[in-house]
Amino acid sequence: MRASFRVSVTAALLLSAGRLTASAEDVCPAGAPCSSAAADAAQDEHTALLQHAASASRTAREVRAHSFANASRASRPVMTNVLRSFEMLANAEGHVLQVNIGNANIVGMNKGRMPYSDHFQSVQRAQGTNTIYLSASNGEQGAGLLVVAELGSRPAAGAMGSNMREQKTPPAQDAIKQVIAVDKEYQHAGGMNSFENILAIGVEPACEVSARVSGGCKTAGRVHFYDTTDPLNPKKLPYTVERRGITAGTVSLTQQDDGKYLLVVGGTDAAQLDFYISQTTSLLNGDPGFKQVLSWTSKSLLVDAGSDSDYGAYQTMNFIRQTDGSLFLVGFFRAMNGLGSDYADLFKVDSSSAGISLTKKKSIKLKCAPSTCNFQAAAGLYIASPDTLLVYASDWEPHWKDGSLIINEFRPKFVGVGGQCERITTGKCGWTGCSSSRGPTECIDEVCVCKEGFCHNGDGKCVAASSR
Repeated sequence: MRASFRVSVTAALLLSAGRLTASAEDVCPAGAPCSSAAADAAQDEHTALLQHAASASRTAREVRAHSFANASRASRPVMTNVLRSFEMLANAEGHVLQVNIGNANIVGMNKGRMPYSDHFQSVQRAQGTNTIYLSASNGEQGAGLLVVAELGSRPAAGAMGSNMREQKTPPAQDAIKQVIAVDKEYQHAGGMNSFENILAIGVEPACEVSARVSGGCKTAGRVHFYDTTDPLNPKKLPYTVERRGITAGTVSLTQQDDGKYLLVVGGTDAAQLDFYISQTTSLLNGDPGFKQVLSWTSKSLLVDAGSDSDYGAYQTMNFIRQTDGSLFLVGFFRAMNGLGSDYADLFKVDSSSAGISLTKKKSIKLKCAPSTCNFQAAAGLYIASPDTLLVYASDWEPHWKDGSLIINEFRPKFVGVGGQCERITTGKCGWTGCSSSRGPTECIDEVCVCKEGFCHNGDGKCVAASSR
């Protein structure tokens, strides 16, 4: 199903769990002249919108989470309980995926020191595949870049898991397949969002660190769209969304109940989010005519009880949809201006006659493998199933030690590789074996591992797979 999110010319109508609200101001705004004829016309338009929204709301109530087992690669990922699945990622540690660079042209991204003027900026995984996309700024090559990597040794469904557990070098089939020049005018490719068979990428003018500090960067941006039906060979679509006077640092994309697309583009550090609606229901058949309808700033942030009020300098923001029609955004950042810990923040997006609201629901900390990723550089969200979220992240540049591209995969403790349950527990063992309190286990390489037919429950214990 698509997100229950409808924005009209006159108002934003709330469509969530079957609720619909609209005020008298939706017909004739307070203080504005409104003739009888104009009022009748506005009322007719408003009534039609209400009827359309009510129909969409009924659809939202009827549709439930679908099985991913037999879904096509481009199936729409919808989650059962976003907050619960997000919380399960708290304190997850990265599993290292190492990628051969080979002859891929990423010259300029091997300085090994700050400032990283040429660097990776966002990570996305093509739905239902083992293909990873990274965006990159690269002034030395004179273009913003899209790096396409295939993890051929890893499963296409579910968590991919580390490809370095039993070897010192990455498998030959795990490699960068191509590097695509996205934009030669705007050389800083930033936040991305992969949705079904579309990849949206924001680009901005390149800016040296000194100019950024002094406020001398050119403020402009552009959003490009790629057809990823063939995930290893993305095809640029013949239209863009142009931005004047504001950057395109983050890009978020999803689809509404009426088939039109919702695009959210963030300015510098996503402090301002601009909402666009497509005029058509396809992004593959010509220019869909995205039009900006609303803007939101971080000064308007609402905070859920129990959550902090911090709003980070987000480098990537990705949408998640829930089966009841609710819409969420996840933002990634590193605290202390890139010197602190890595965090993901969850926001609920609501619409009403007053406009758009974002409510901060939860903030979680994740831990990269040492010197292998940085959320200030590149991170991104992936929906593996209606109940499982994954996060991917990389560092500013290829790894300083051997020049390979390293990506971290974060997953809940109970989630195994390839959609299977996790059998590796947090327990350590020696010649005495594992504690009986962990359940049916065996000691493998000094780690307590659940026996066949049993799964790690996330708390160090093994339970029957059938009981999960």
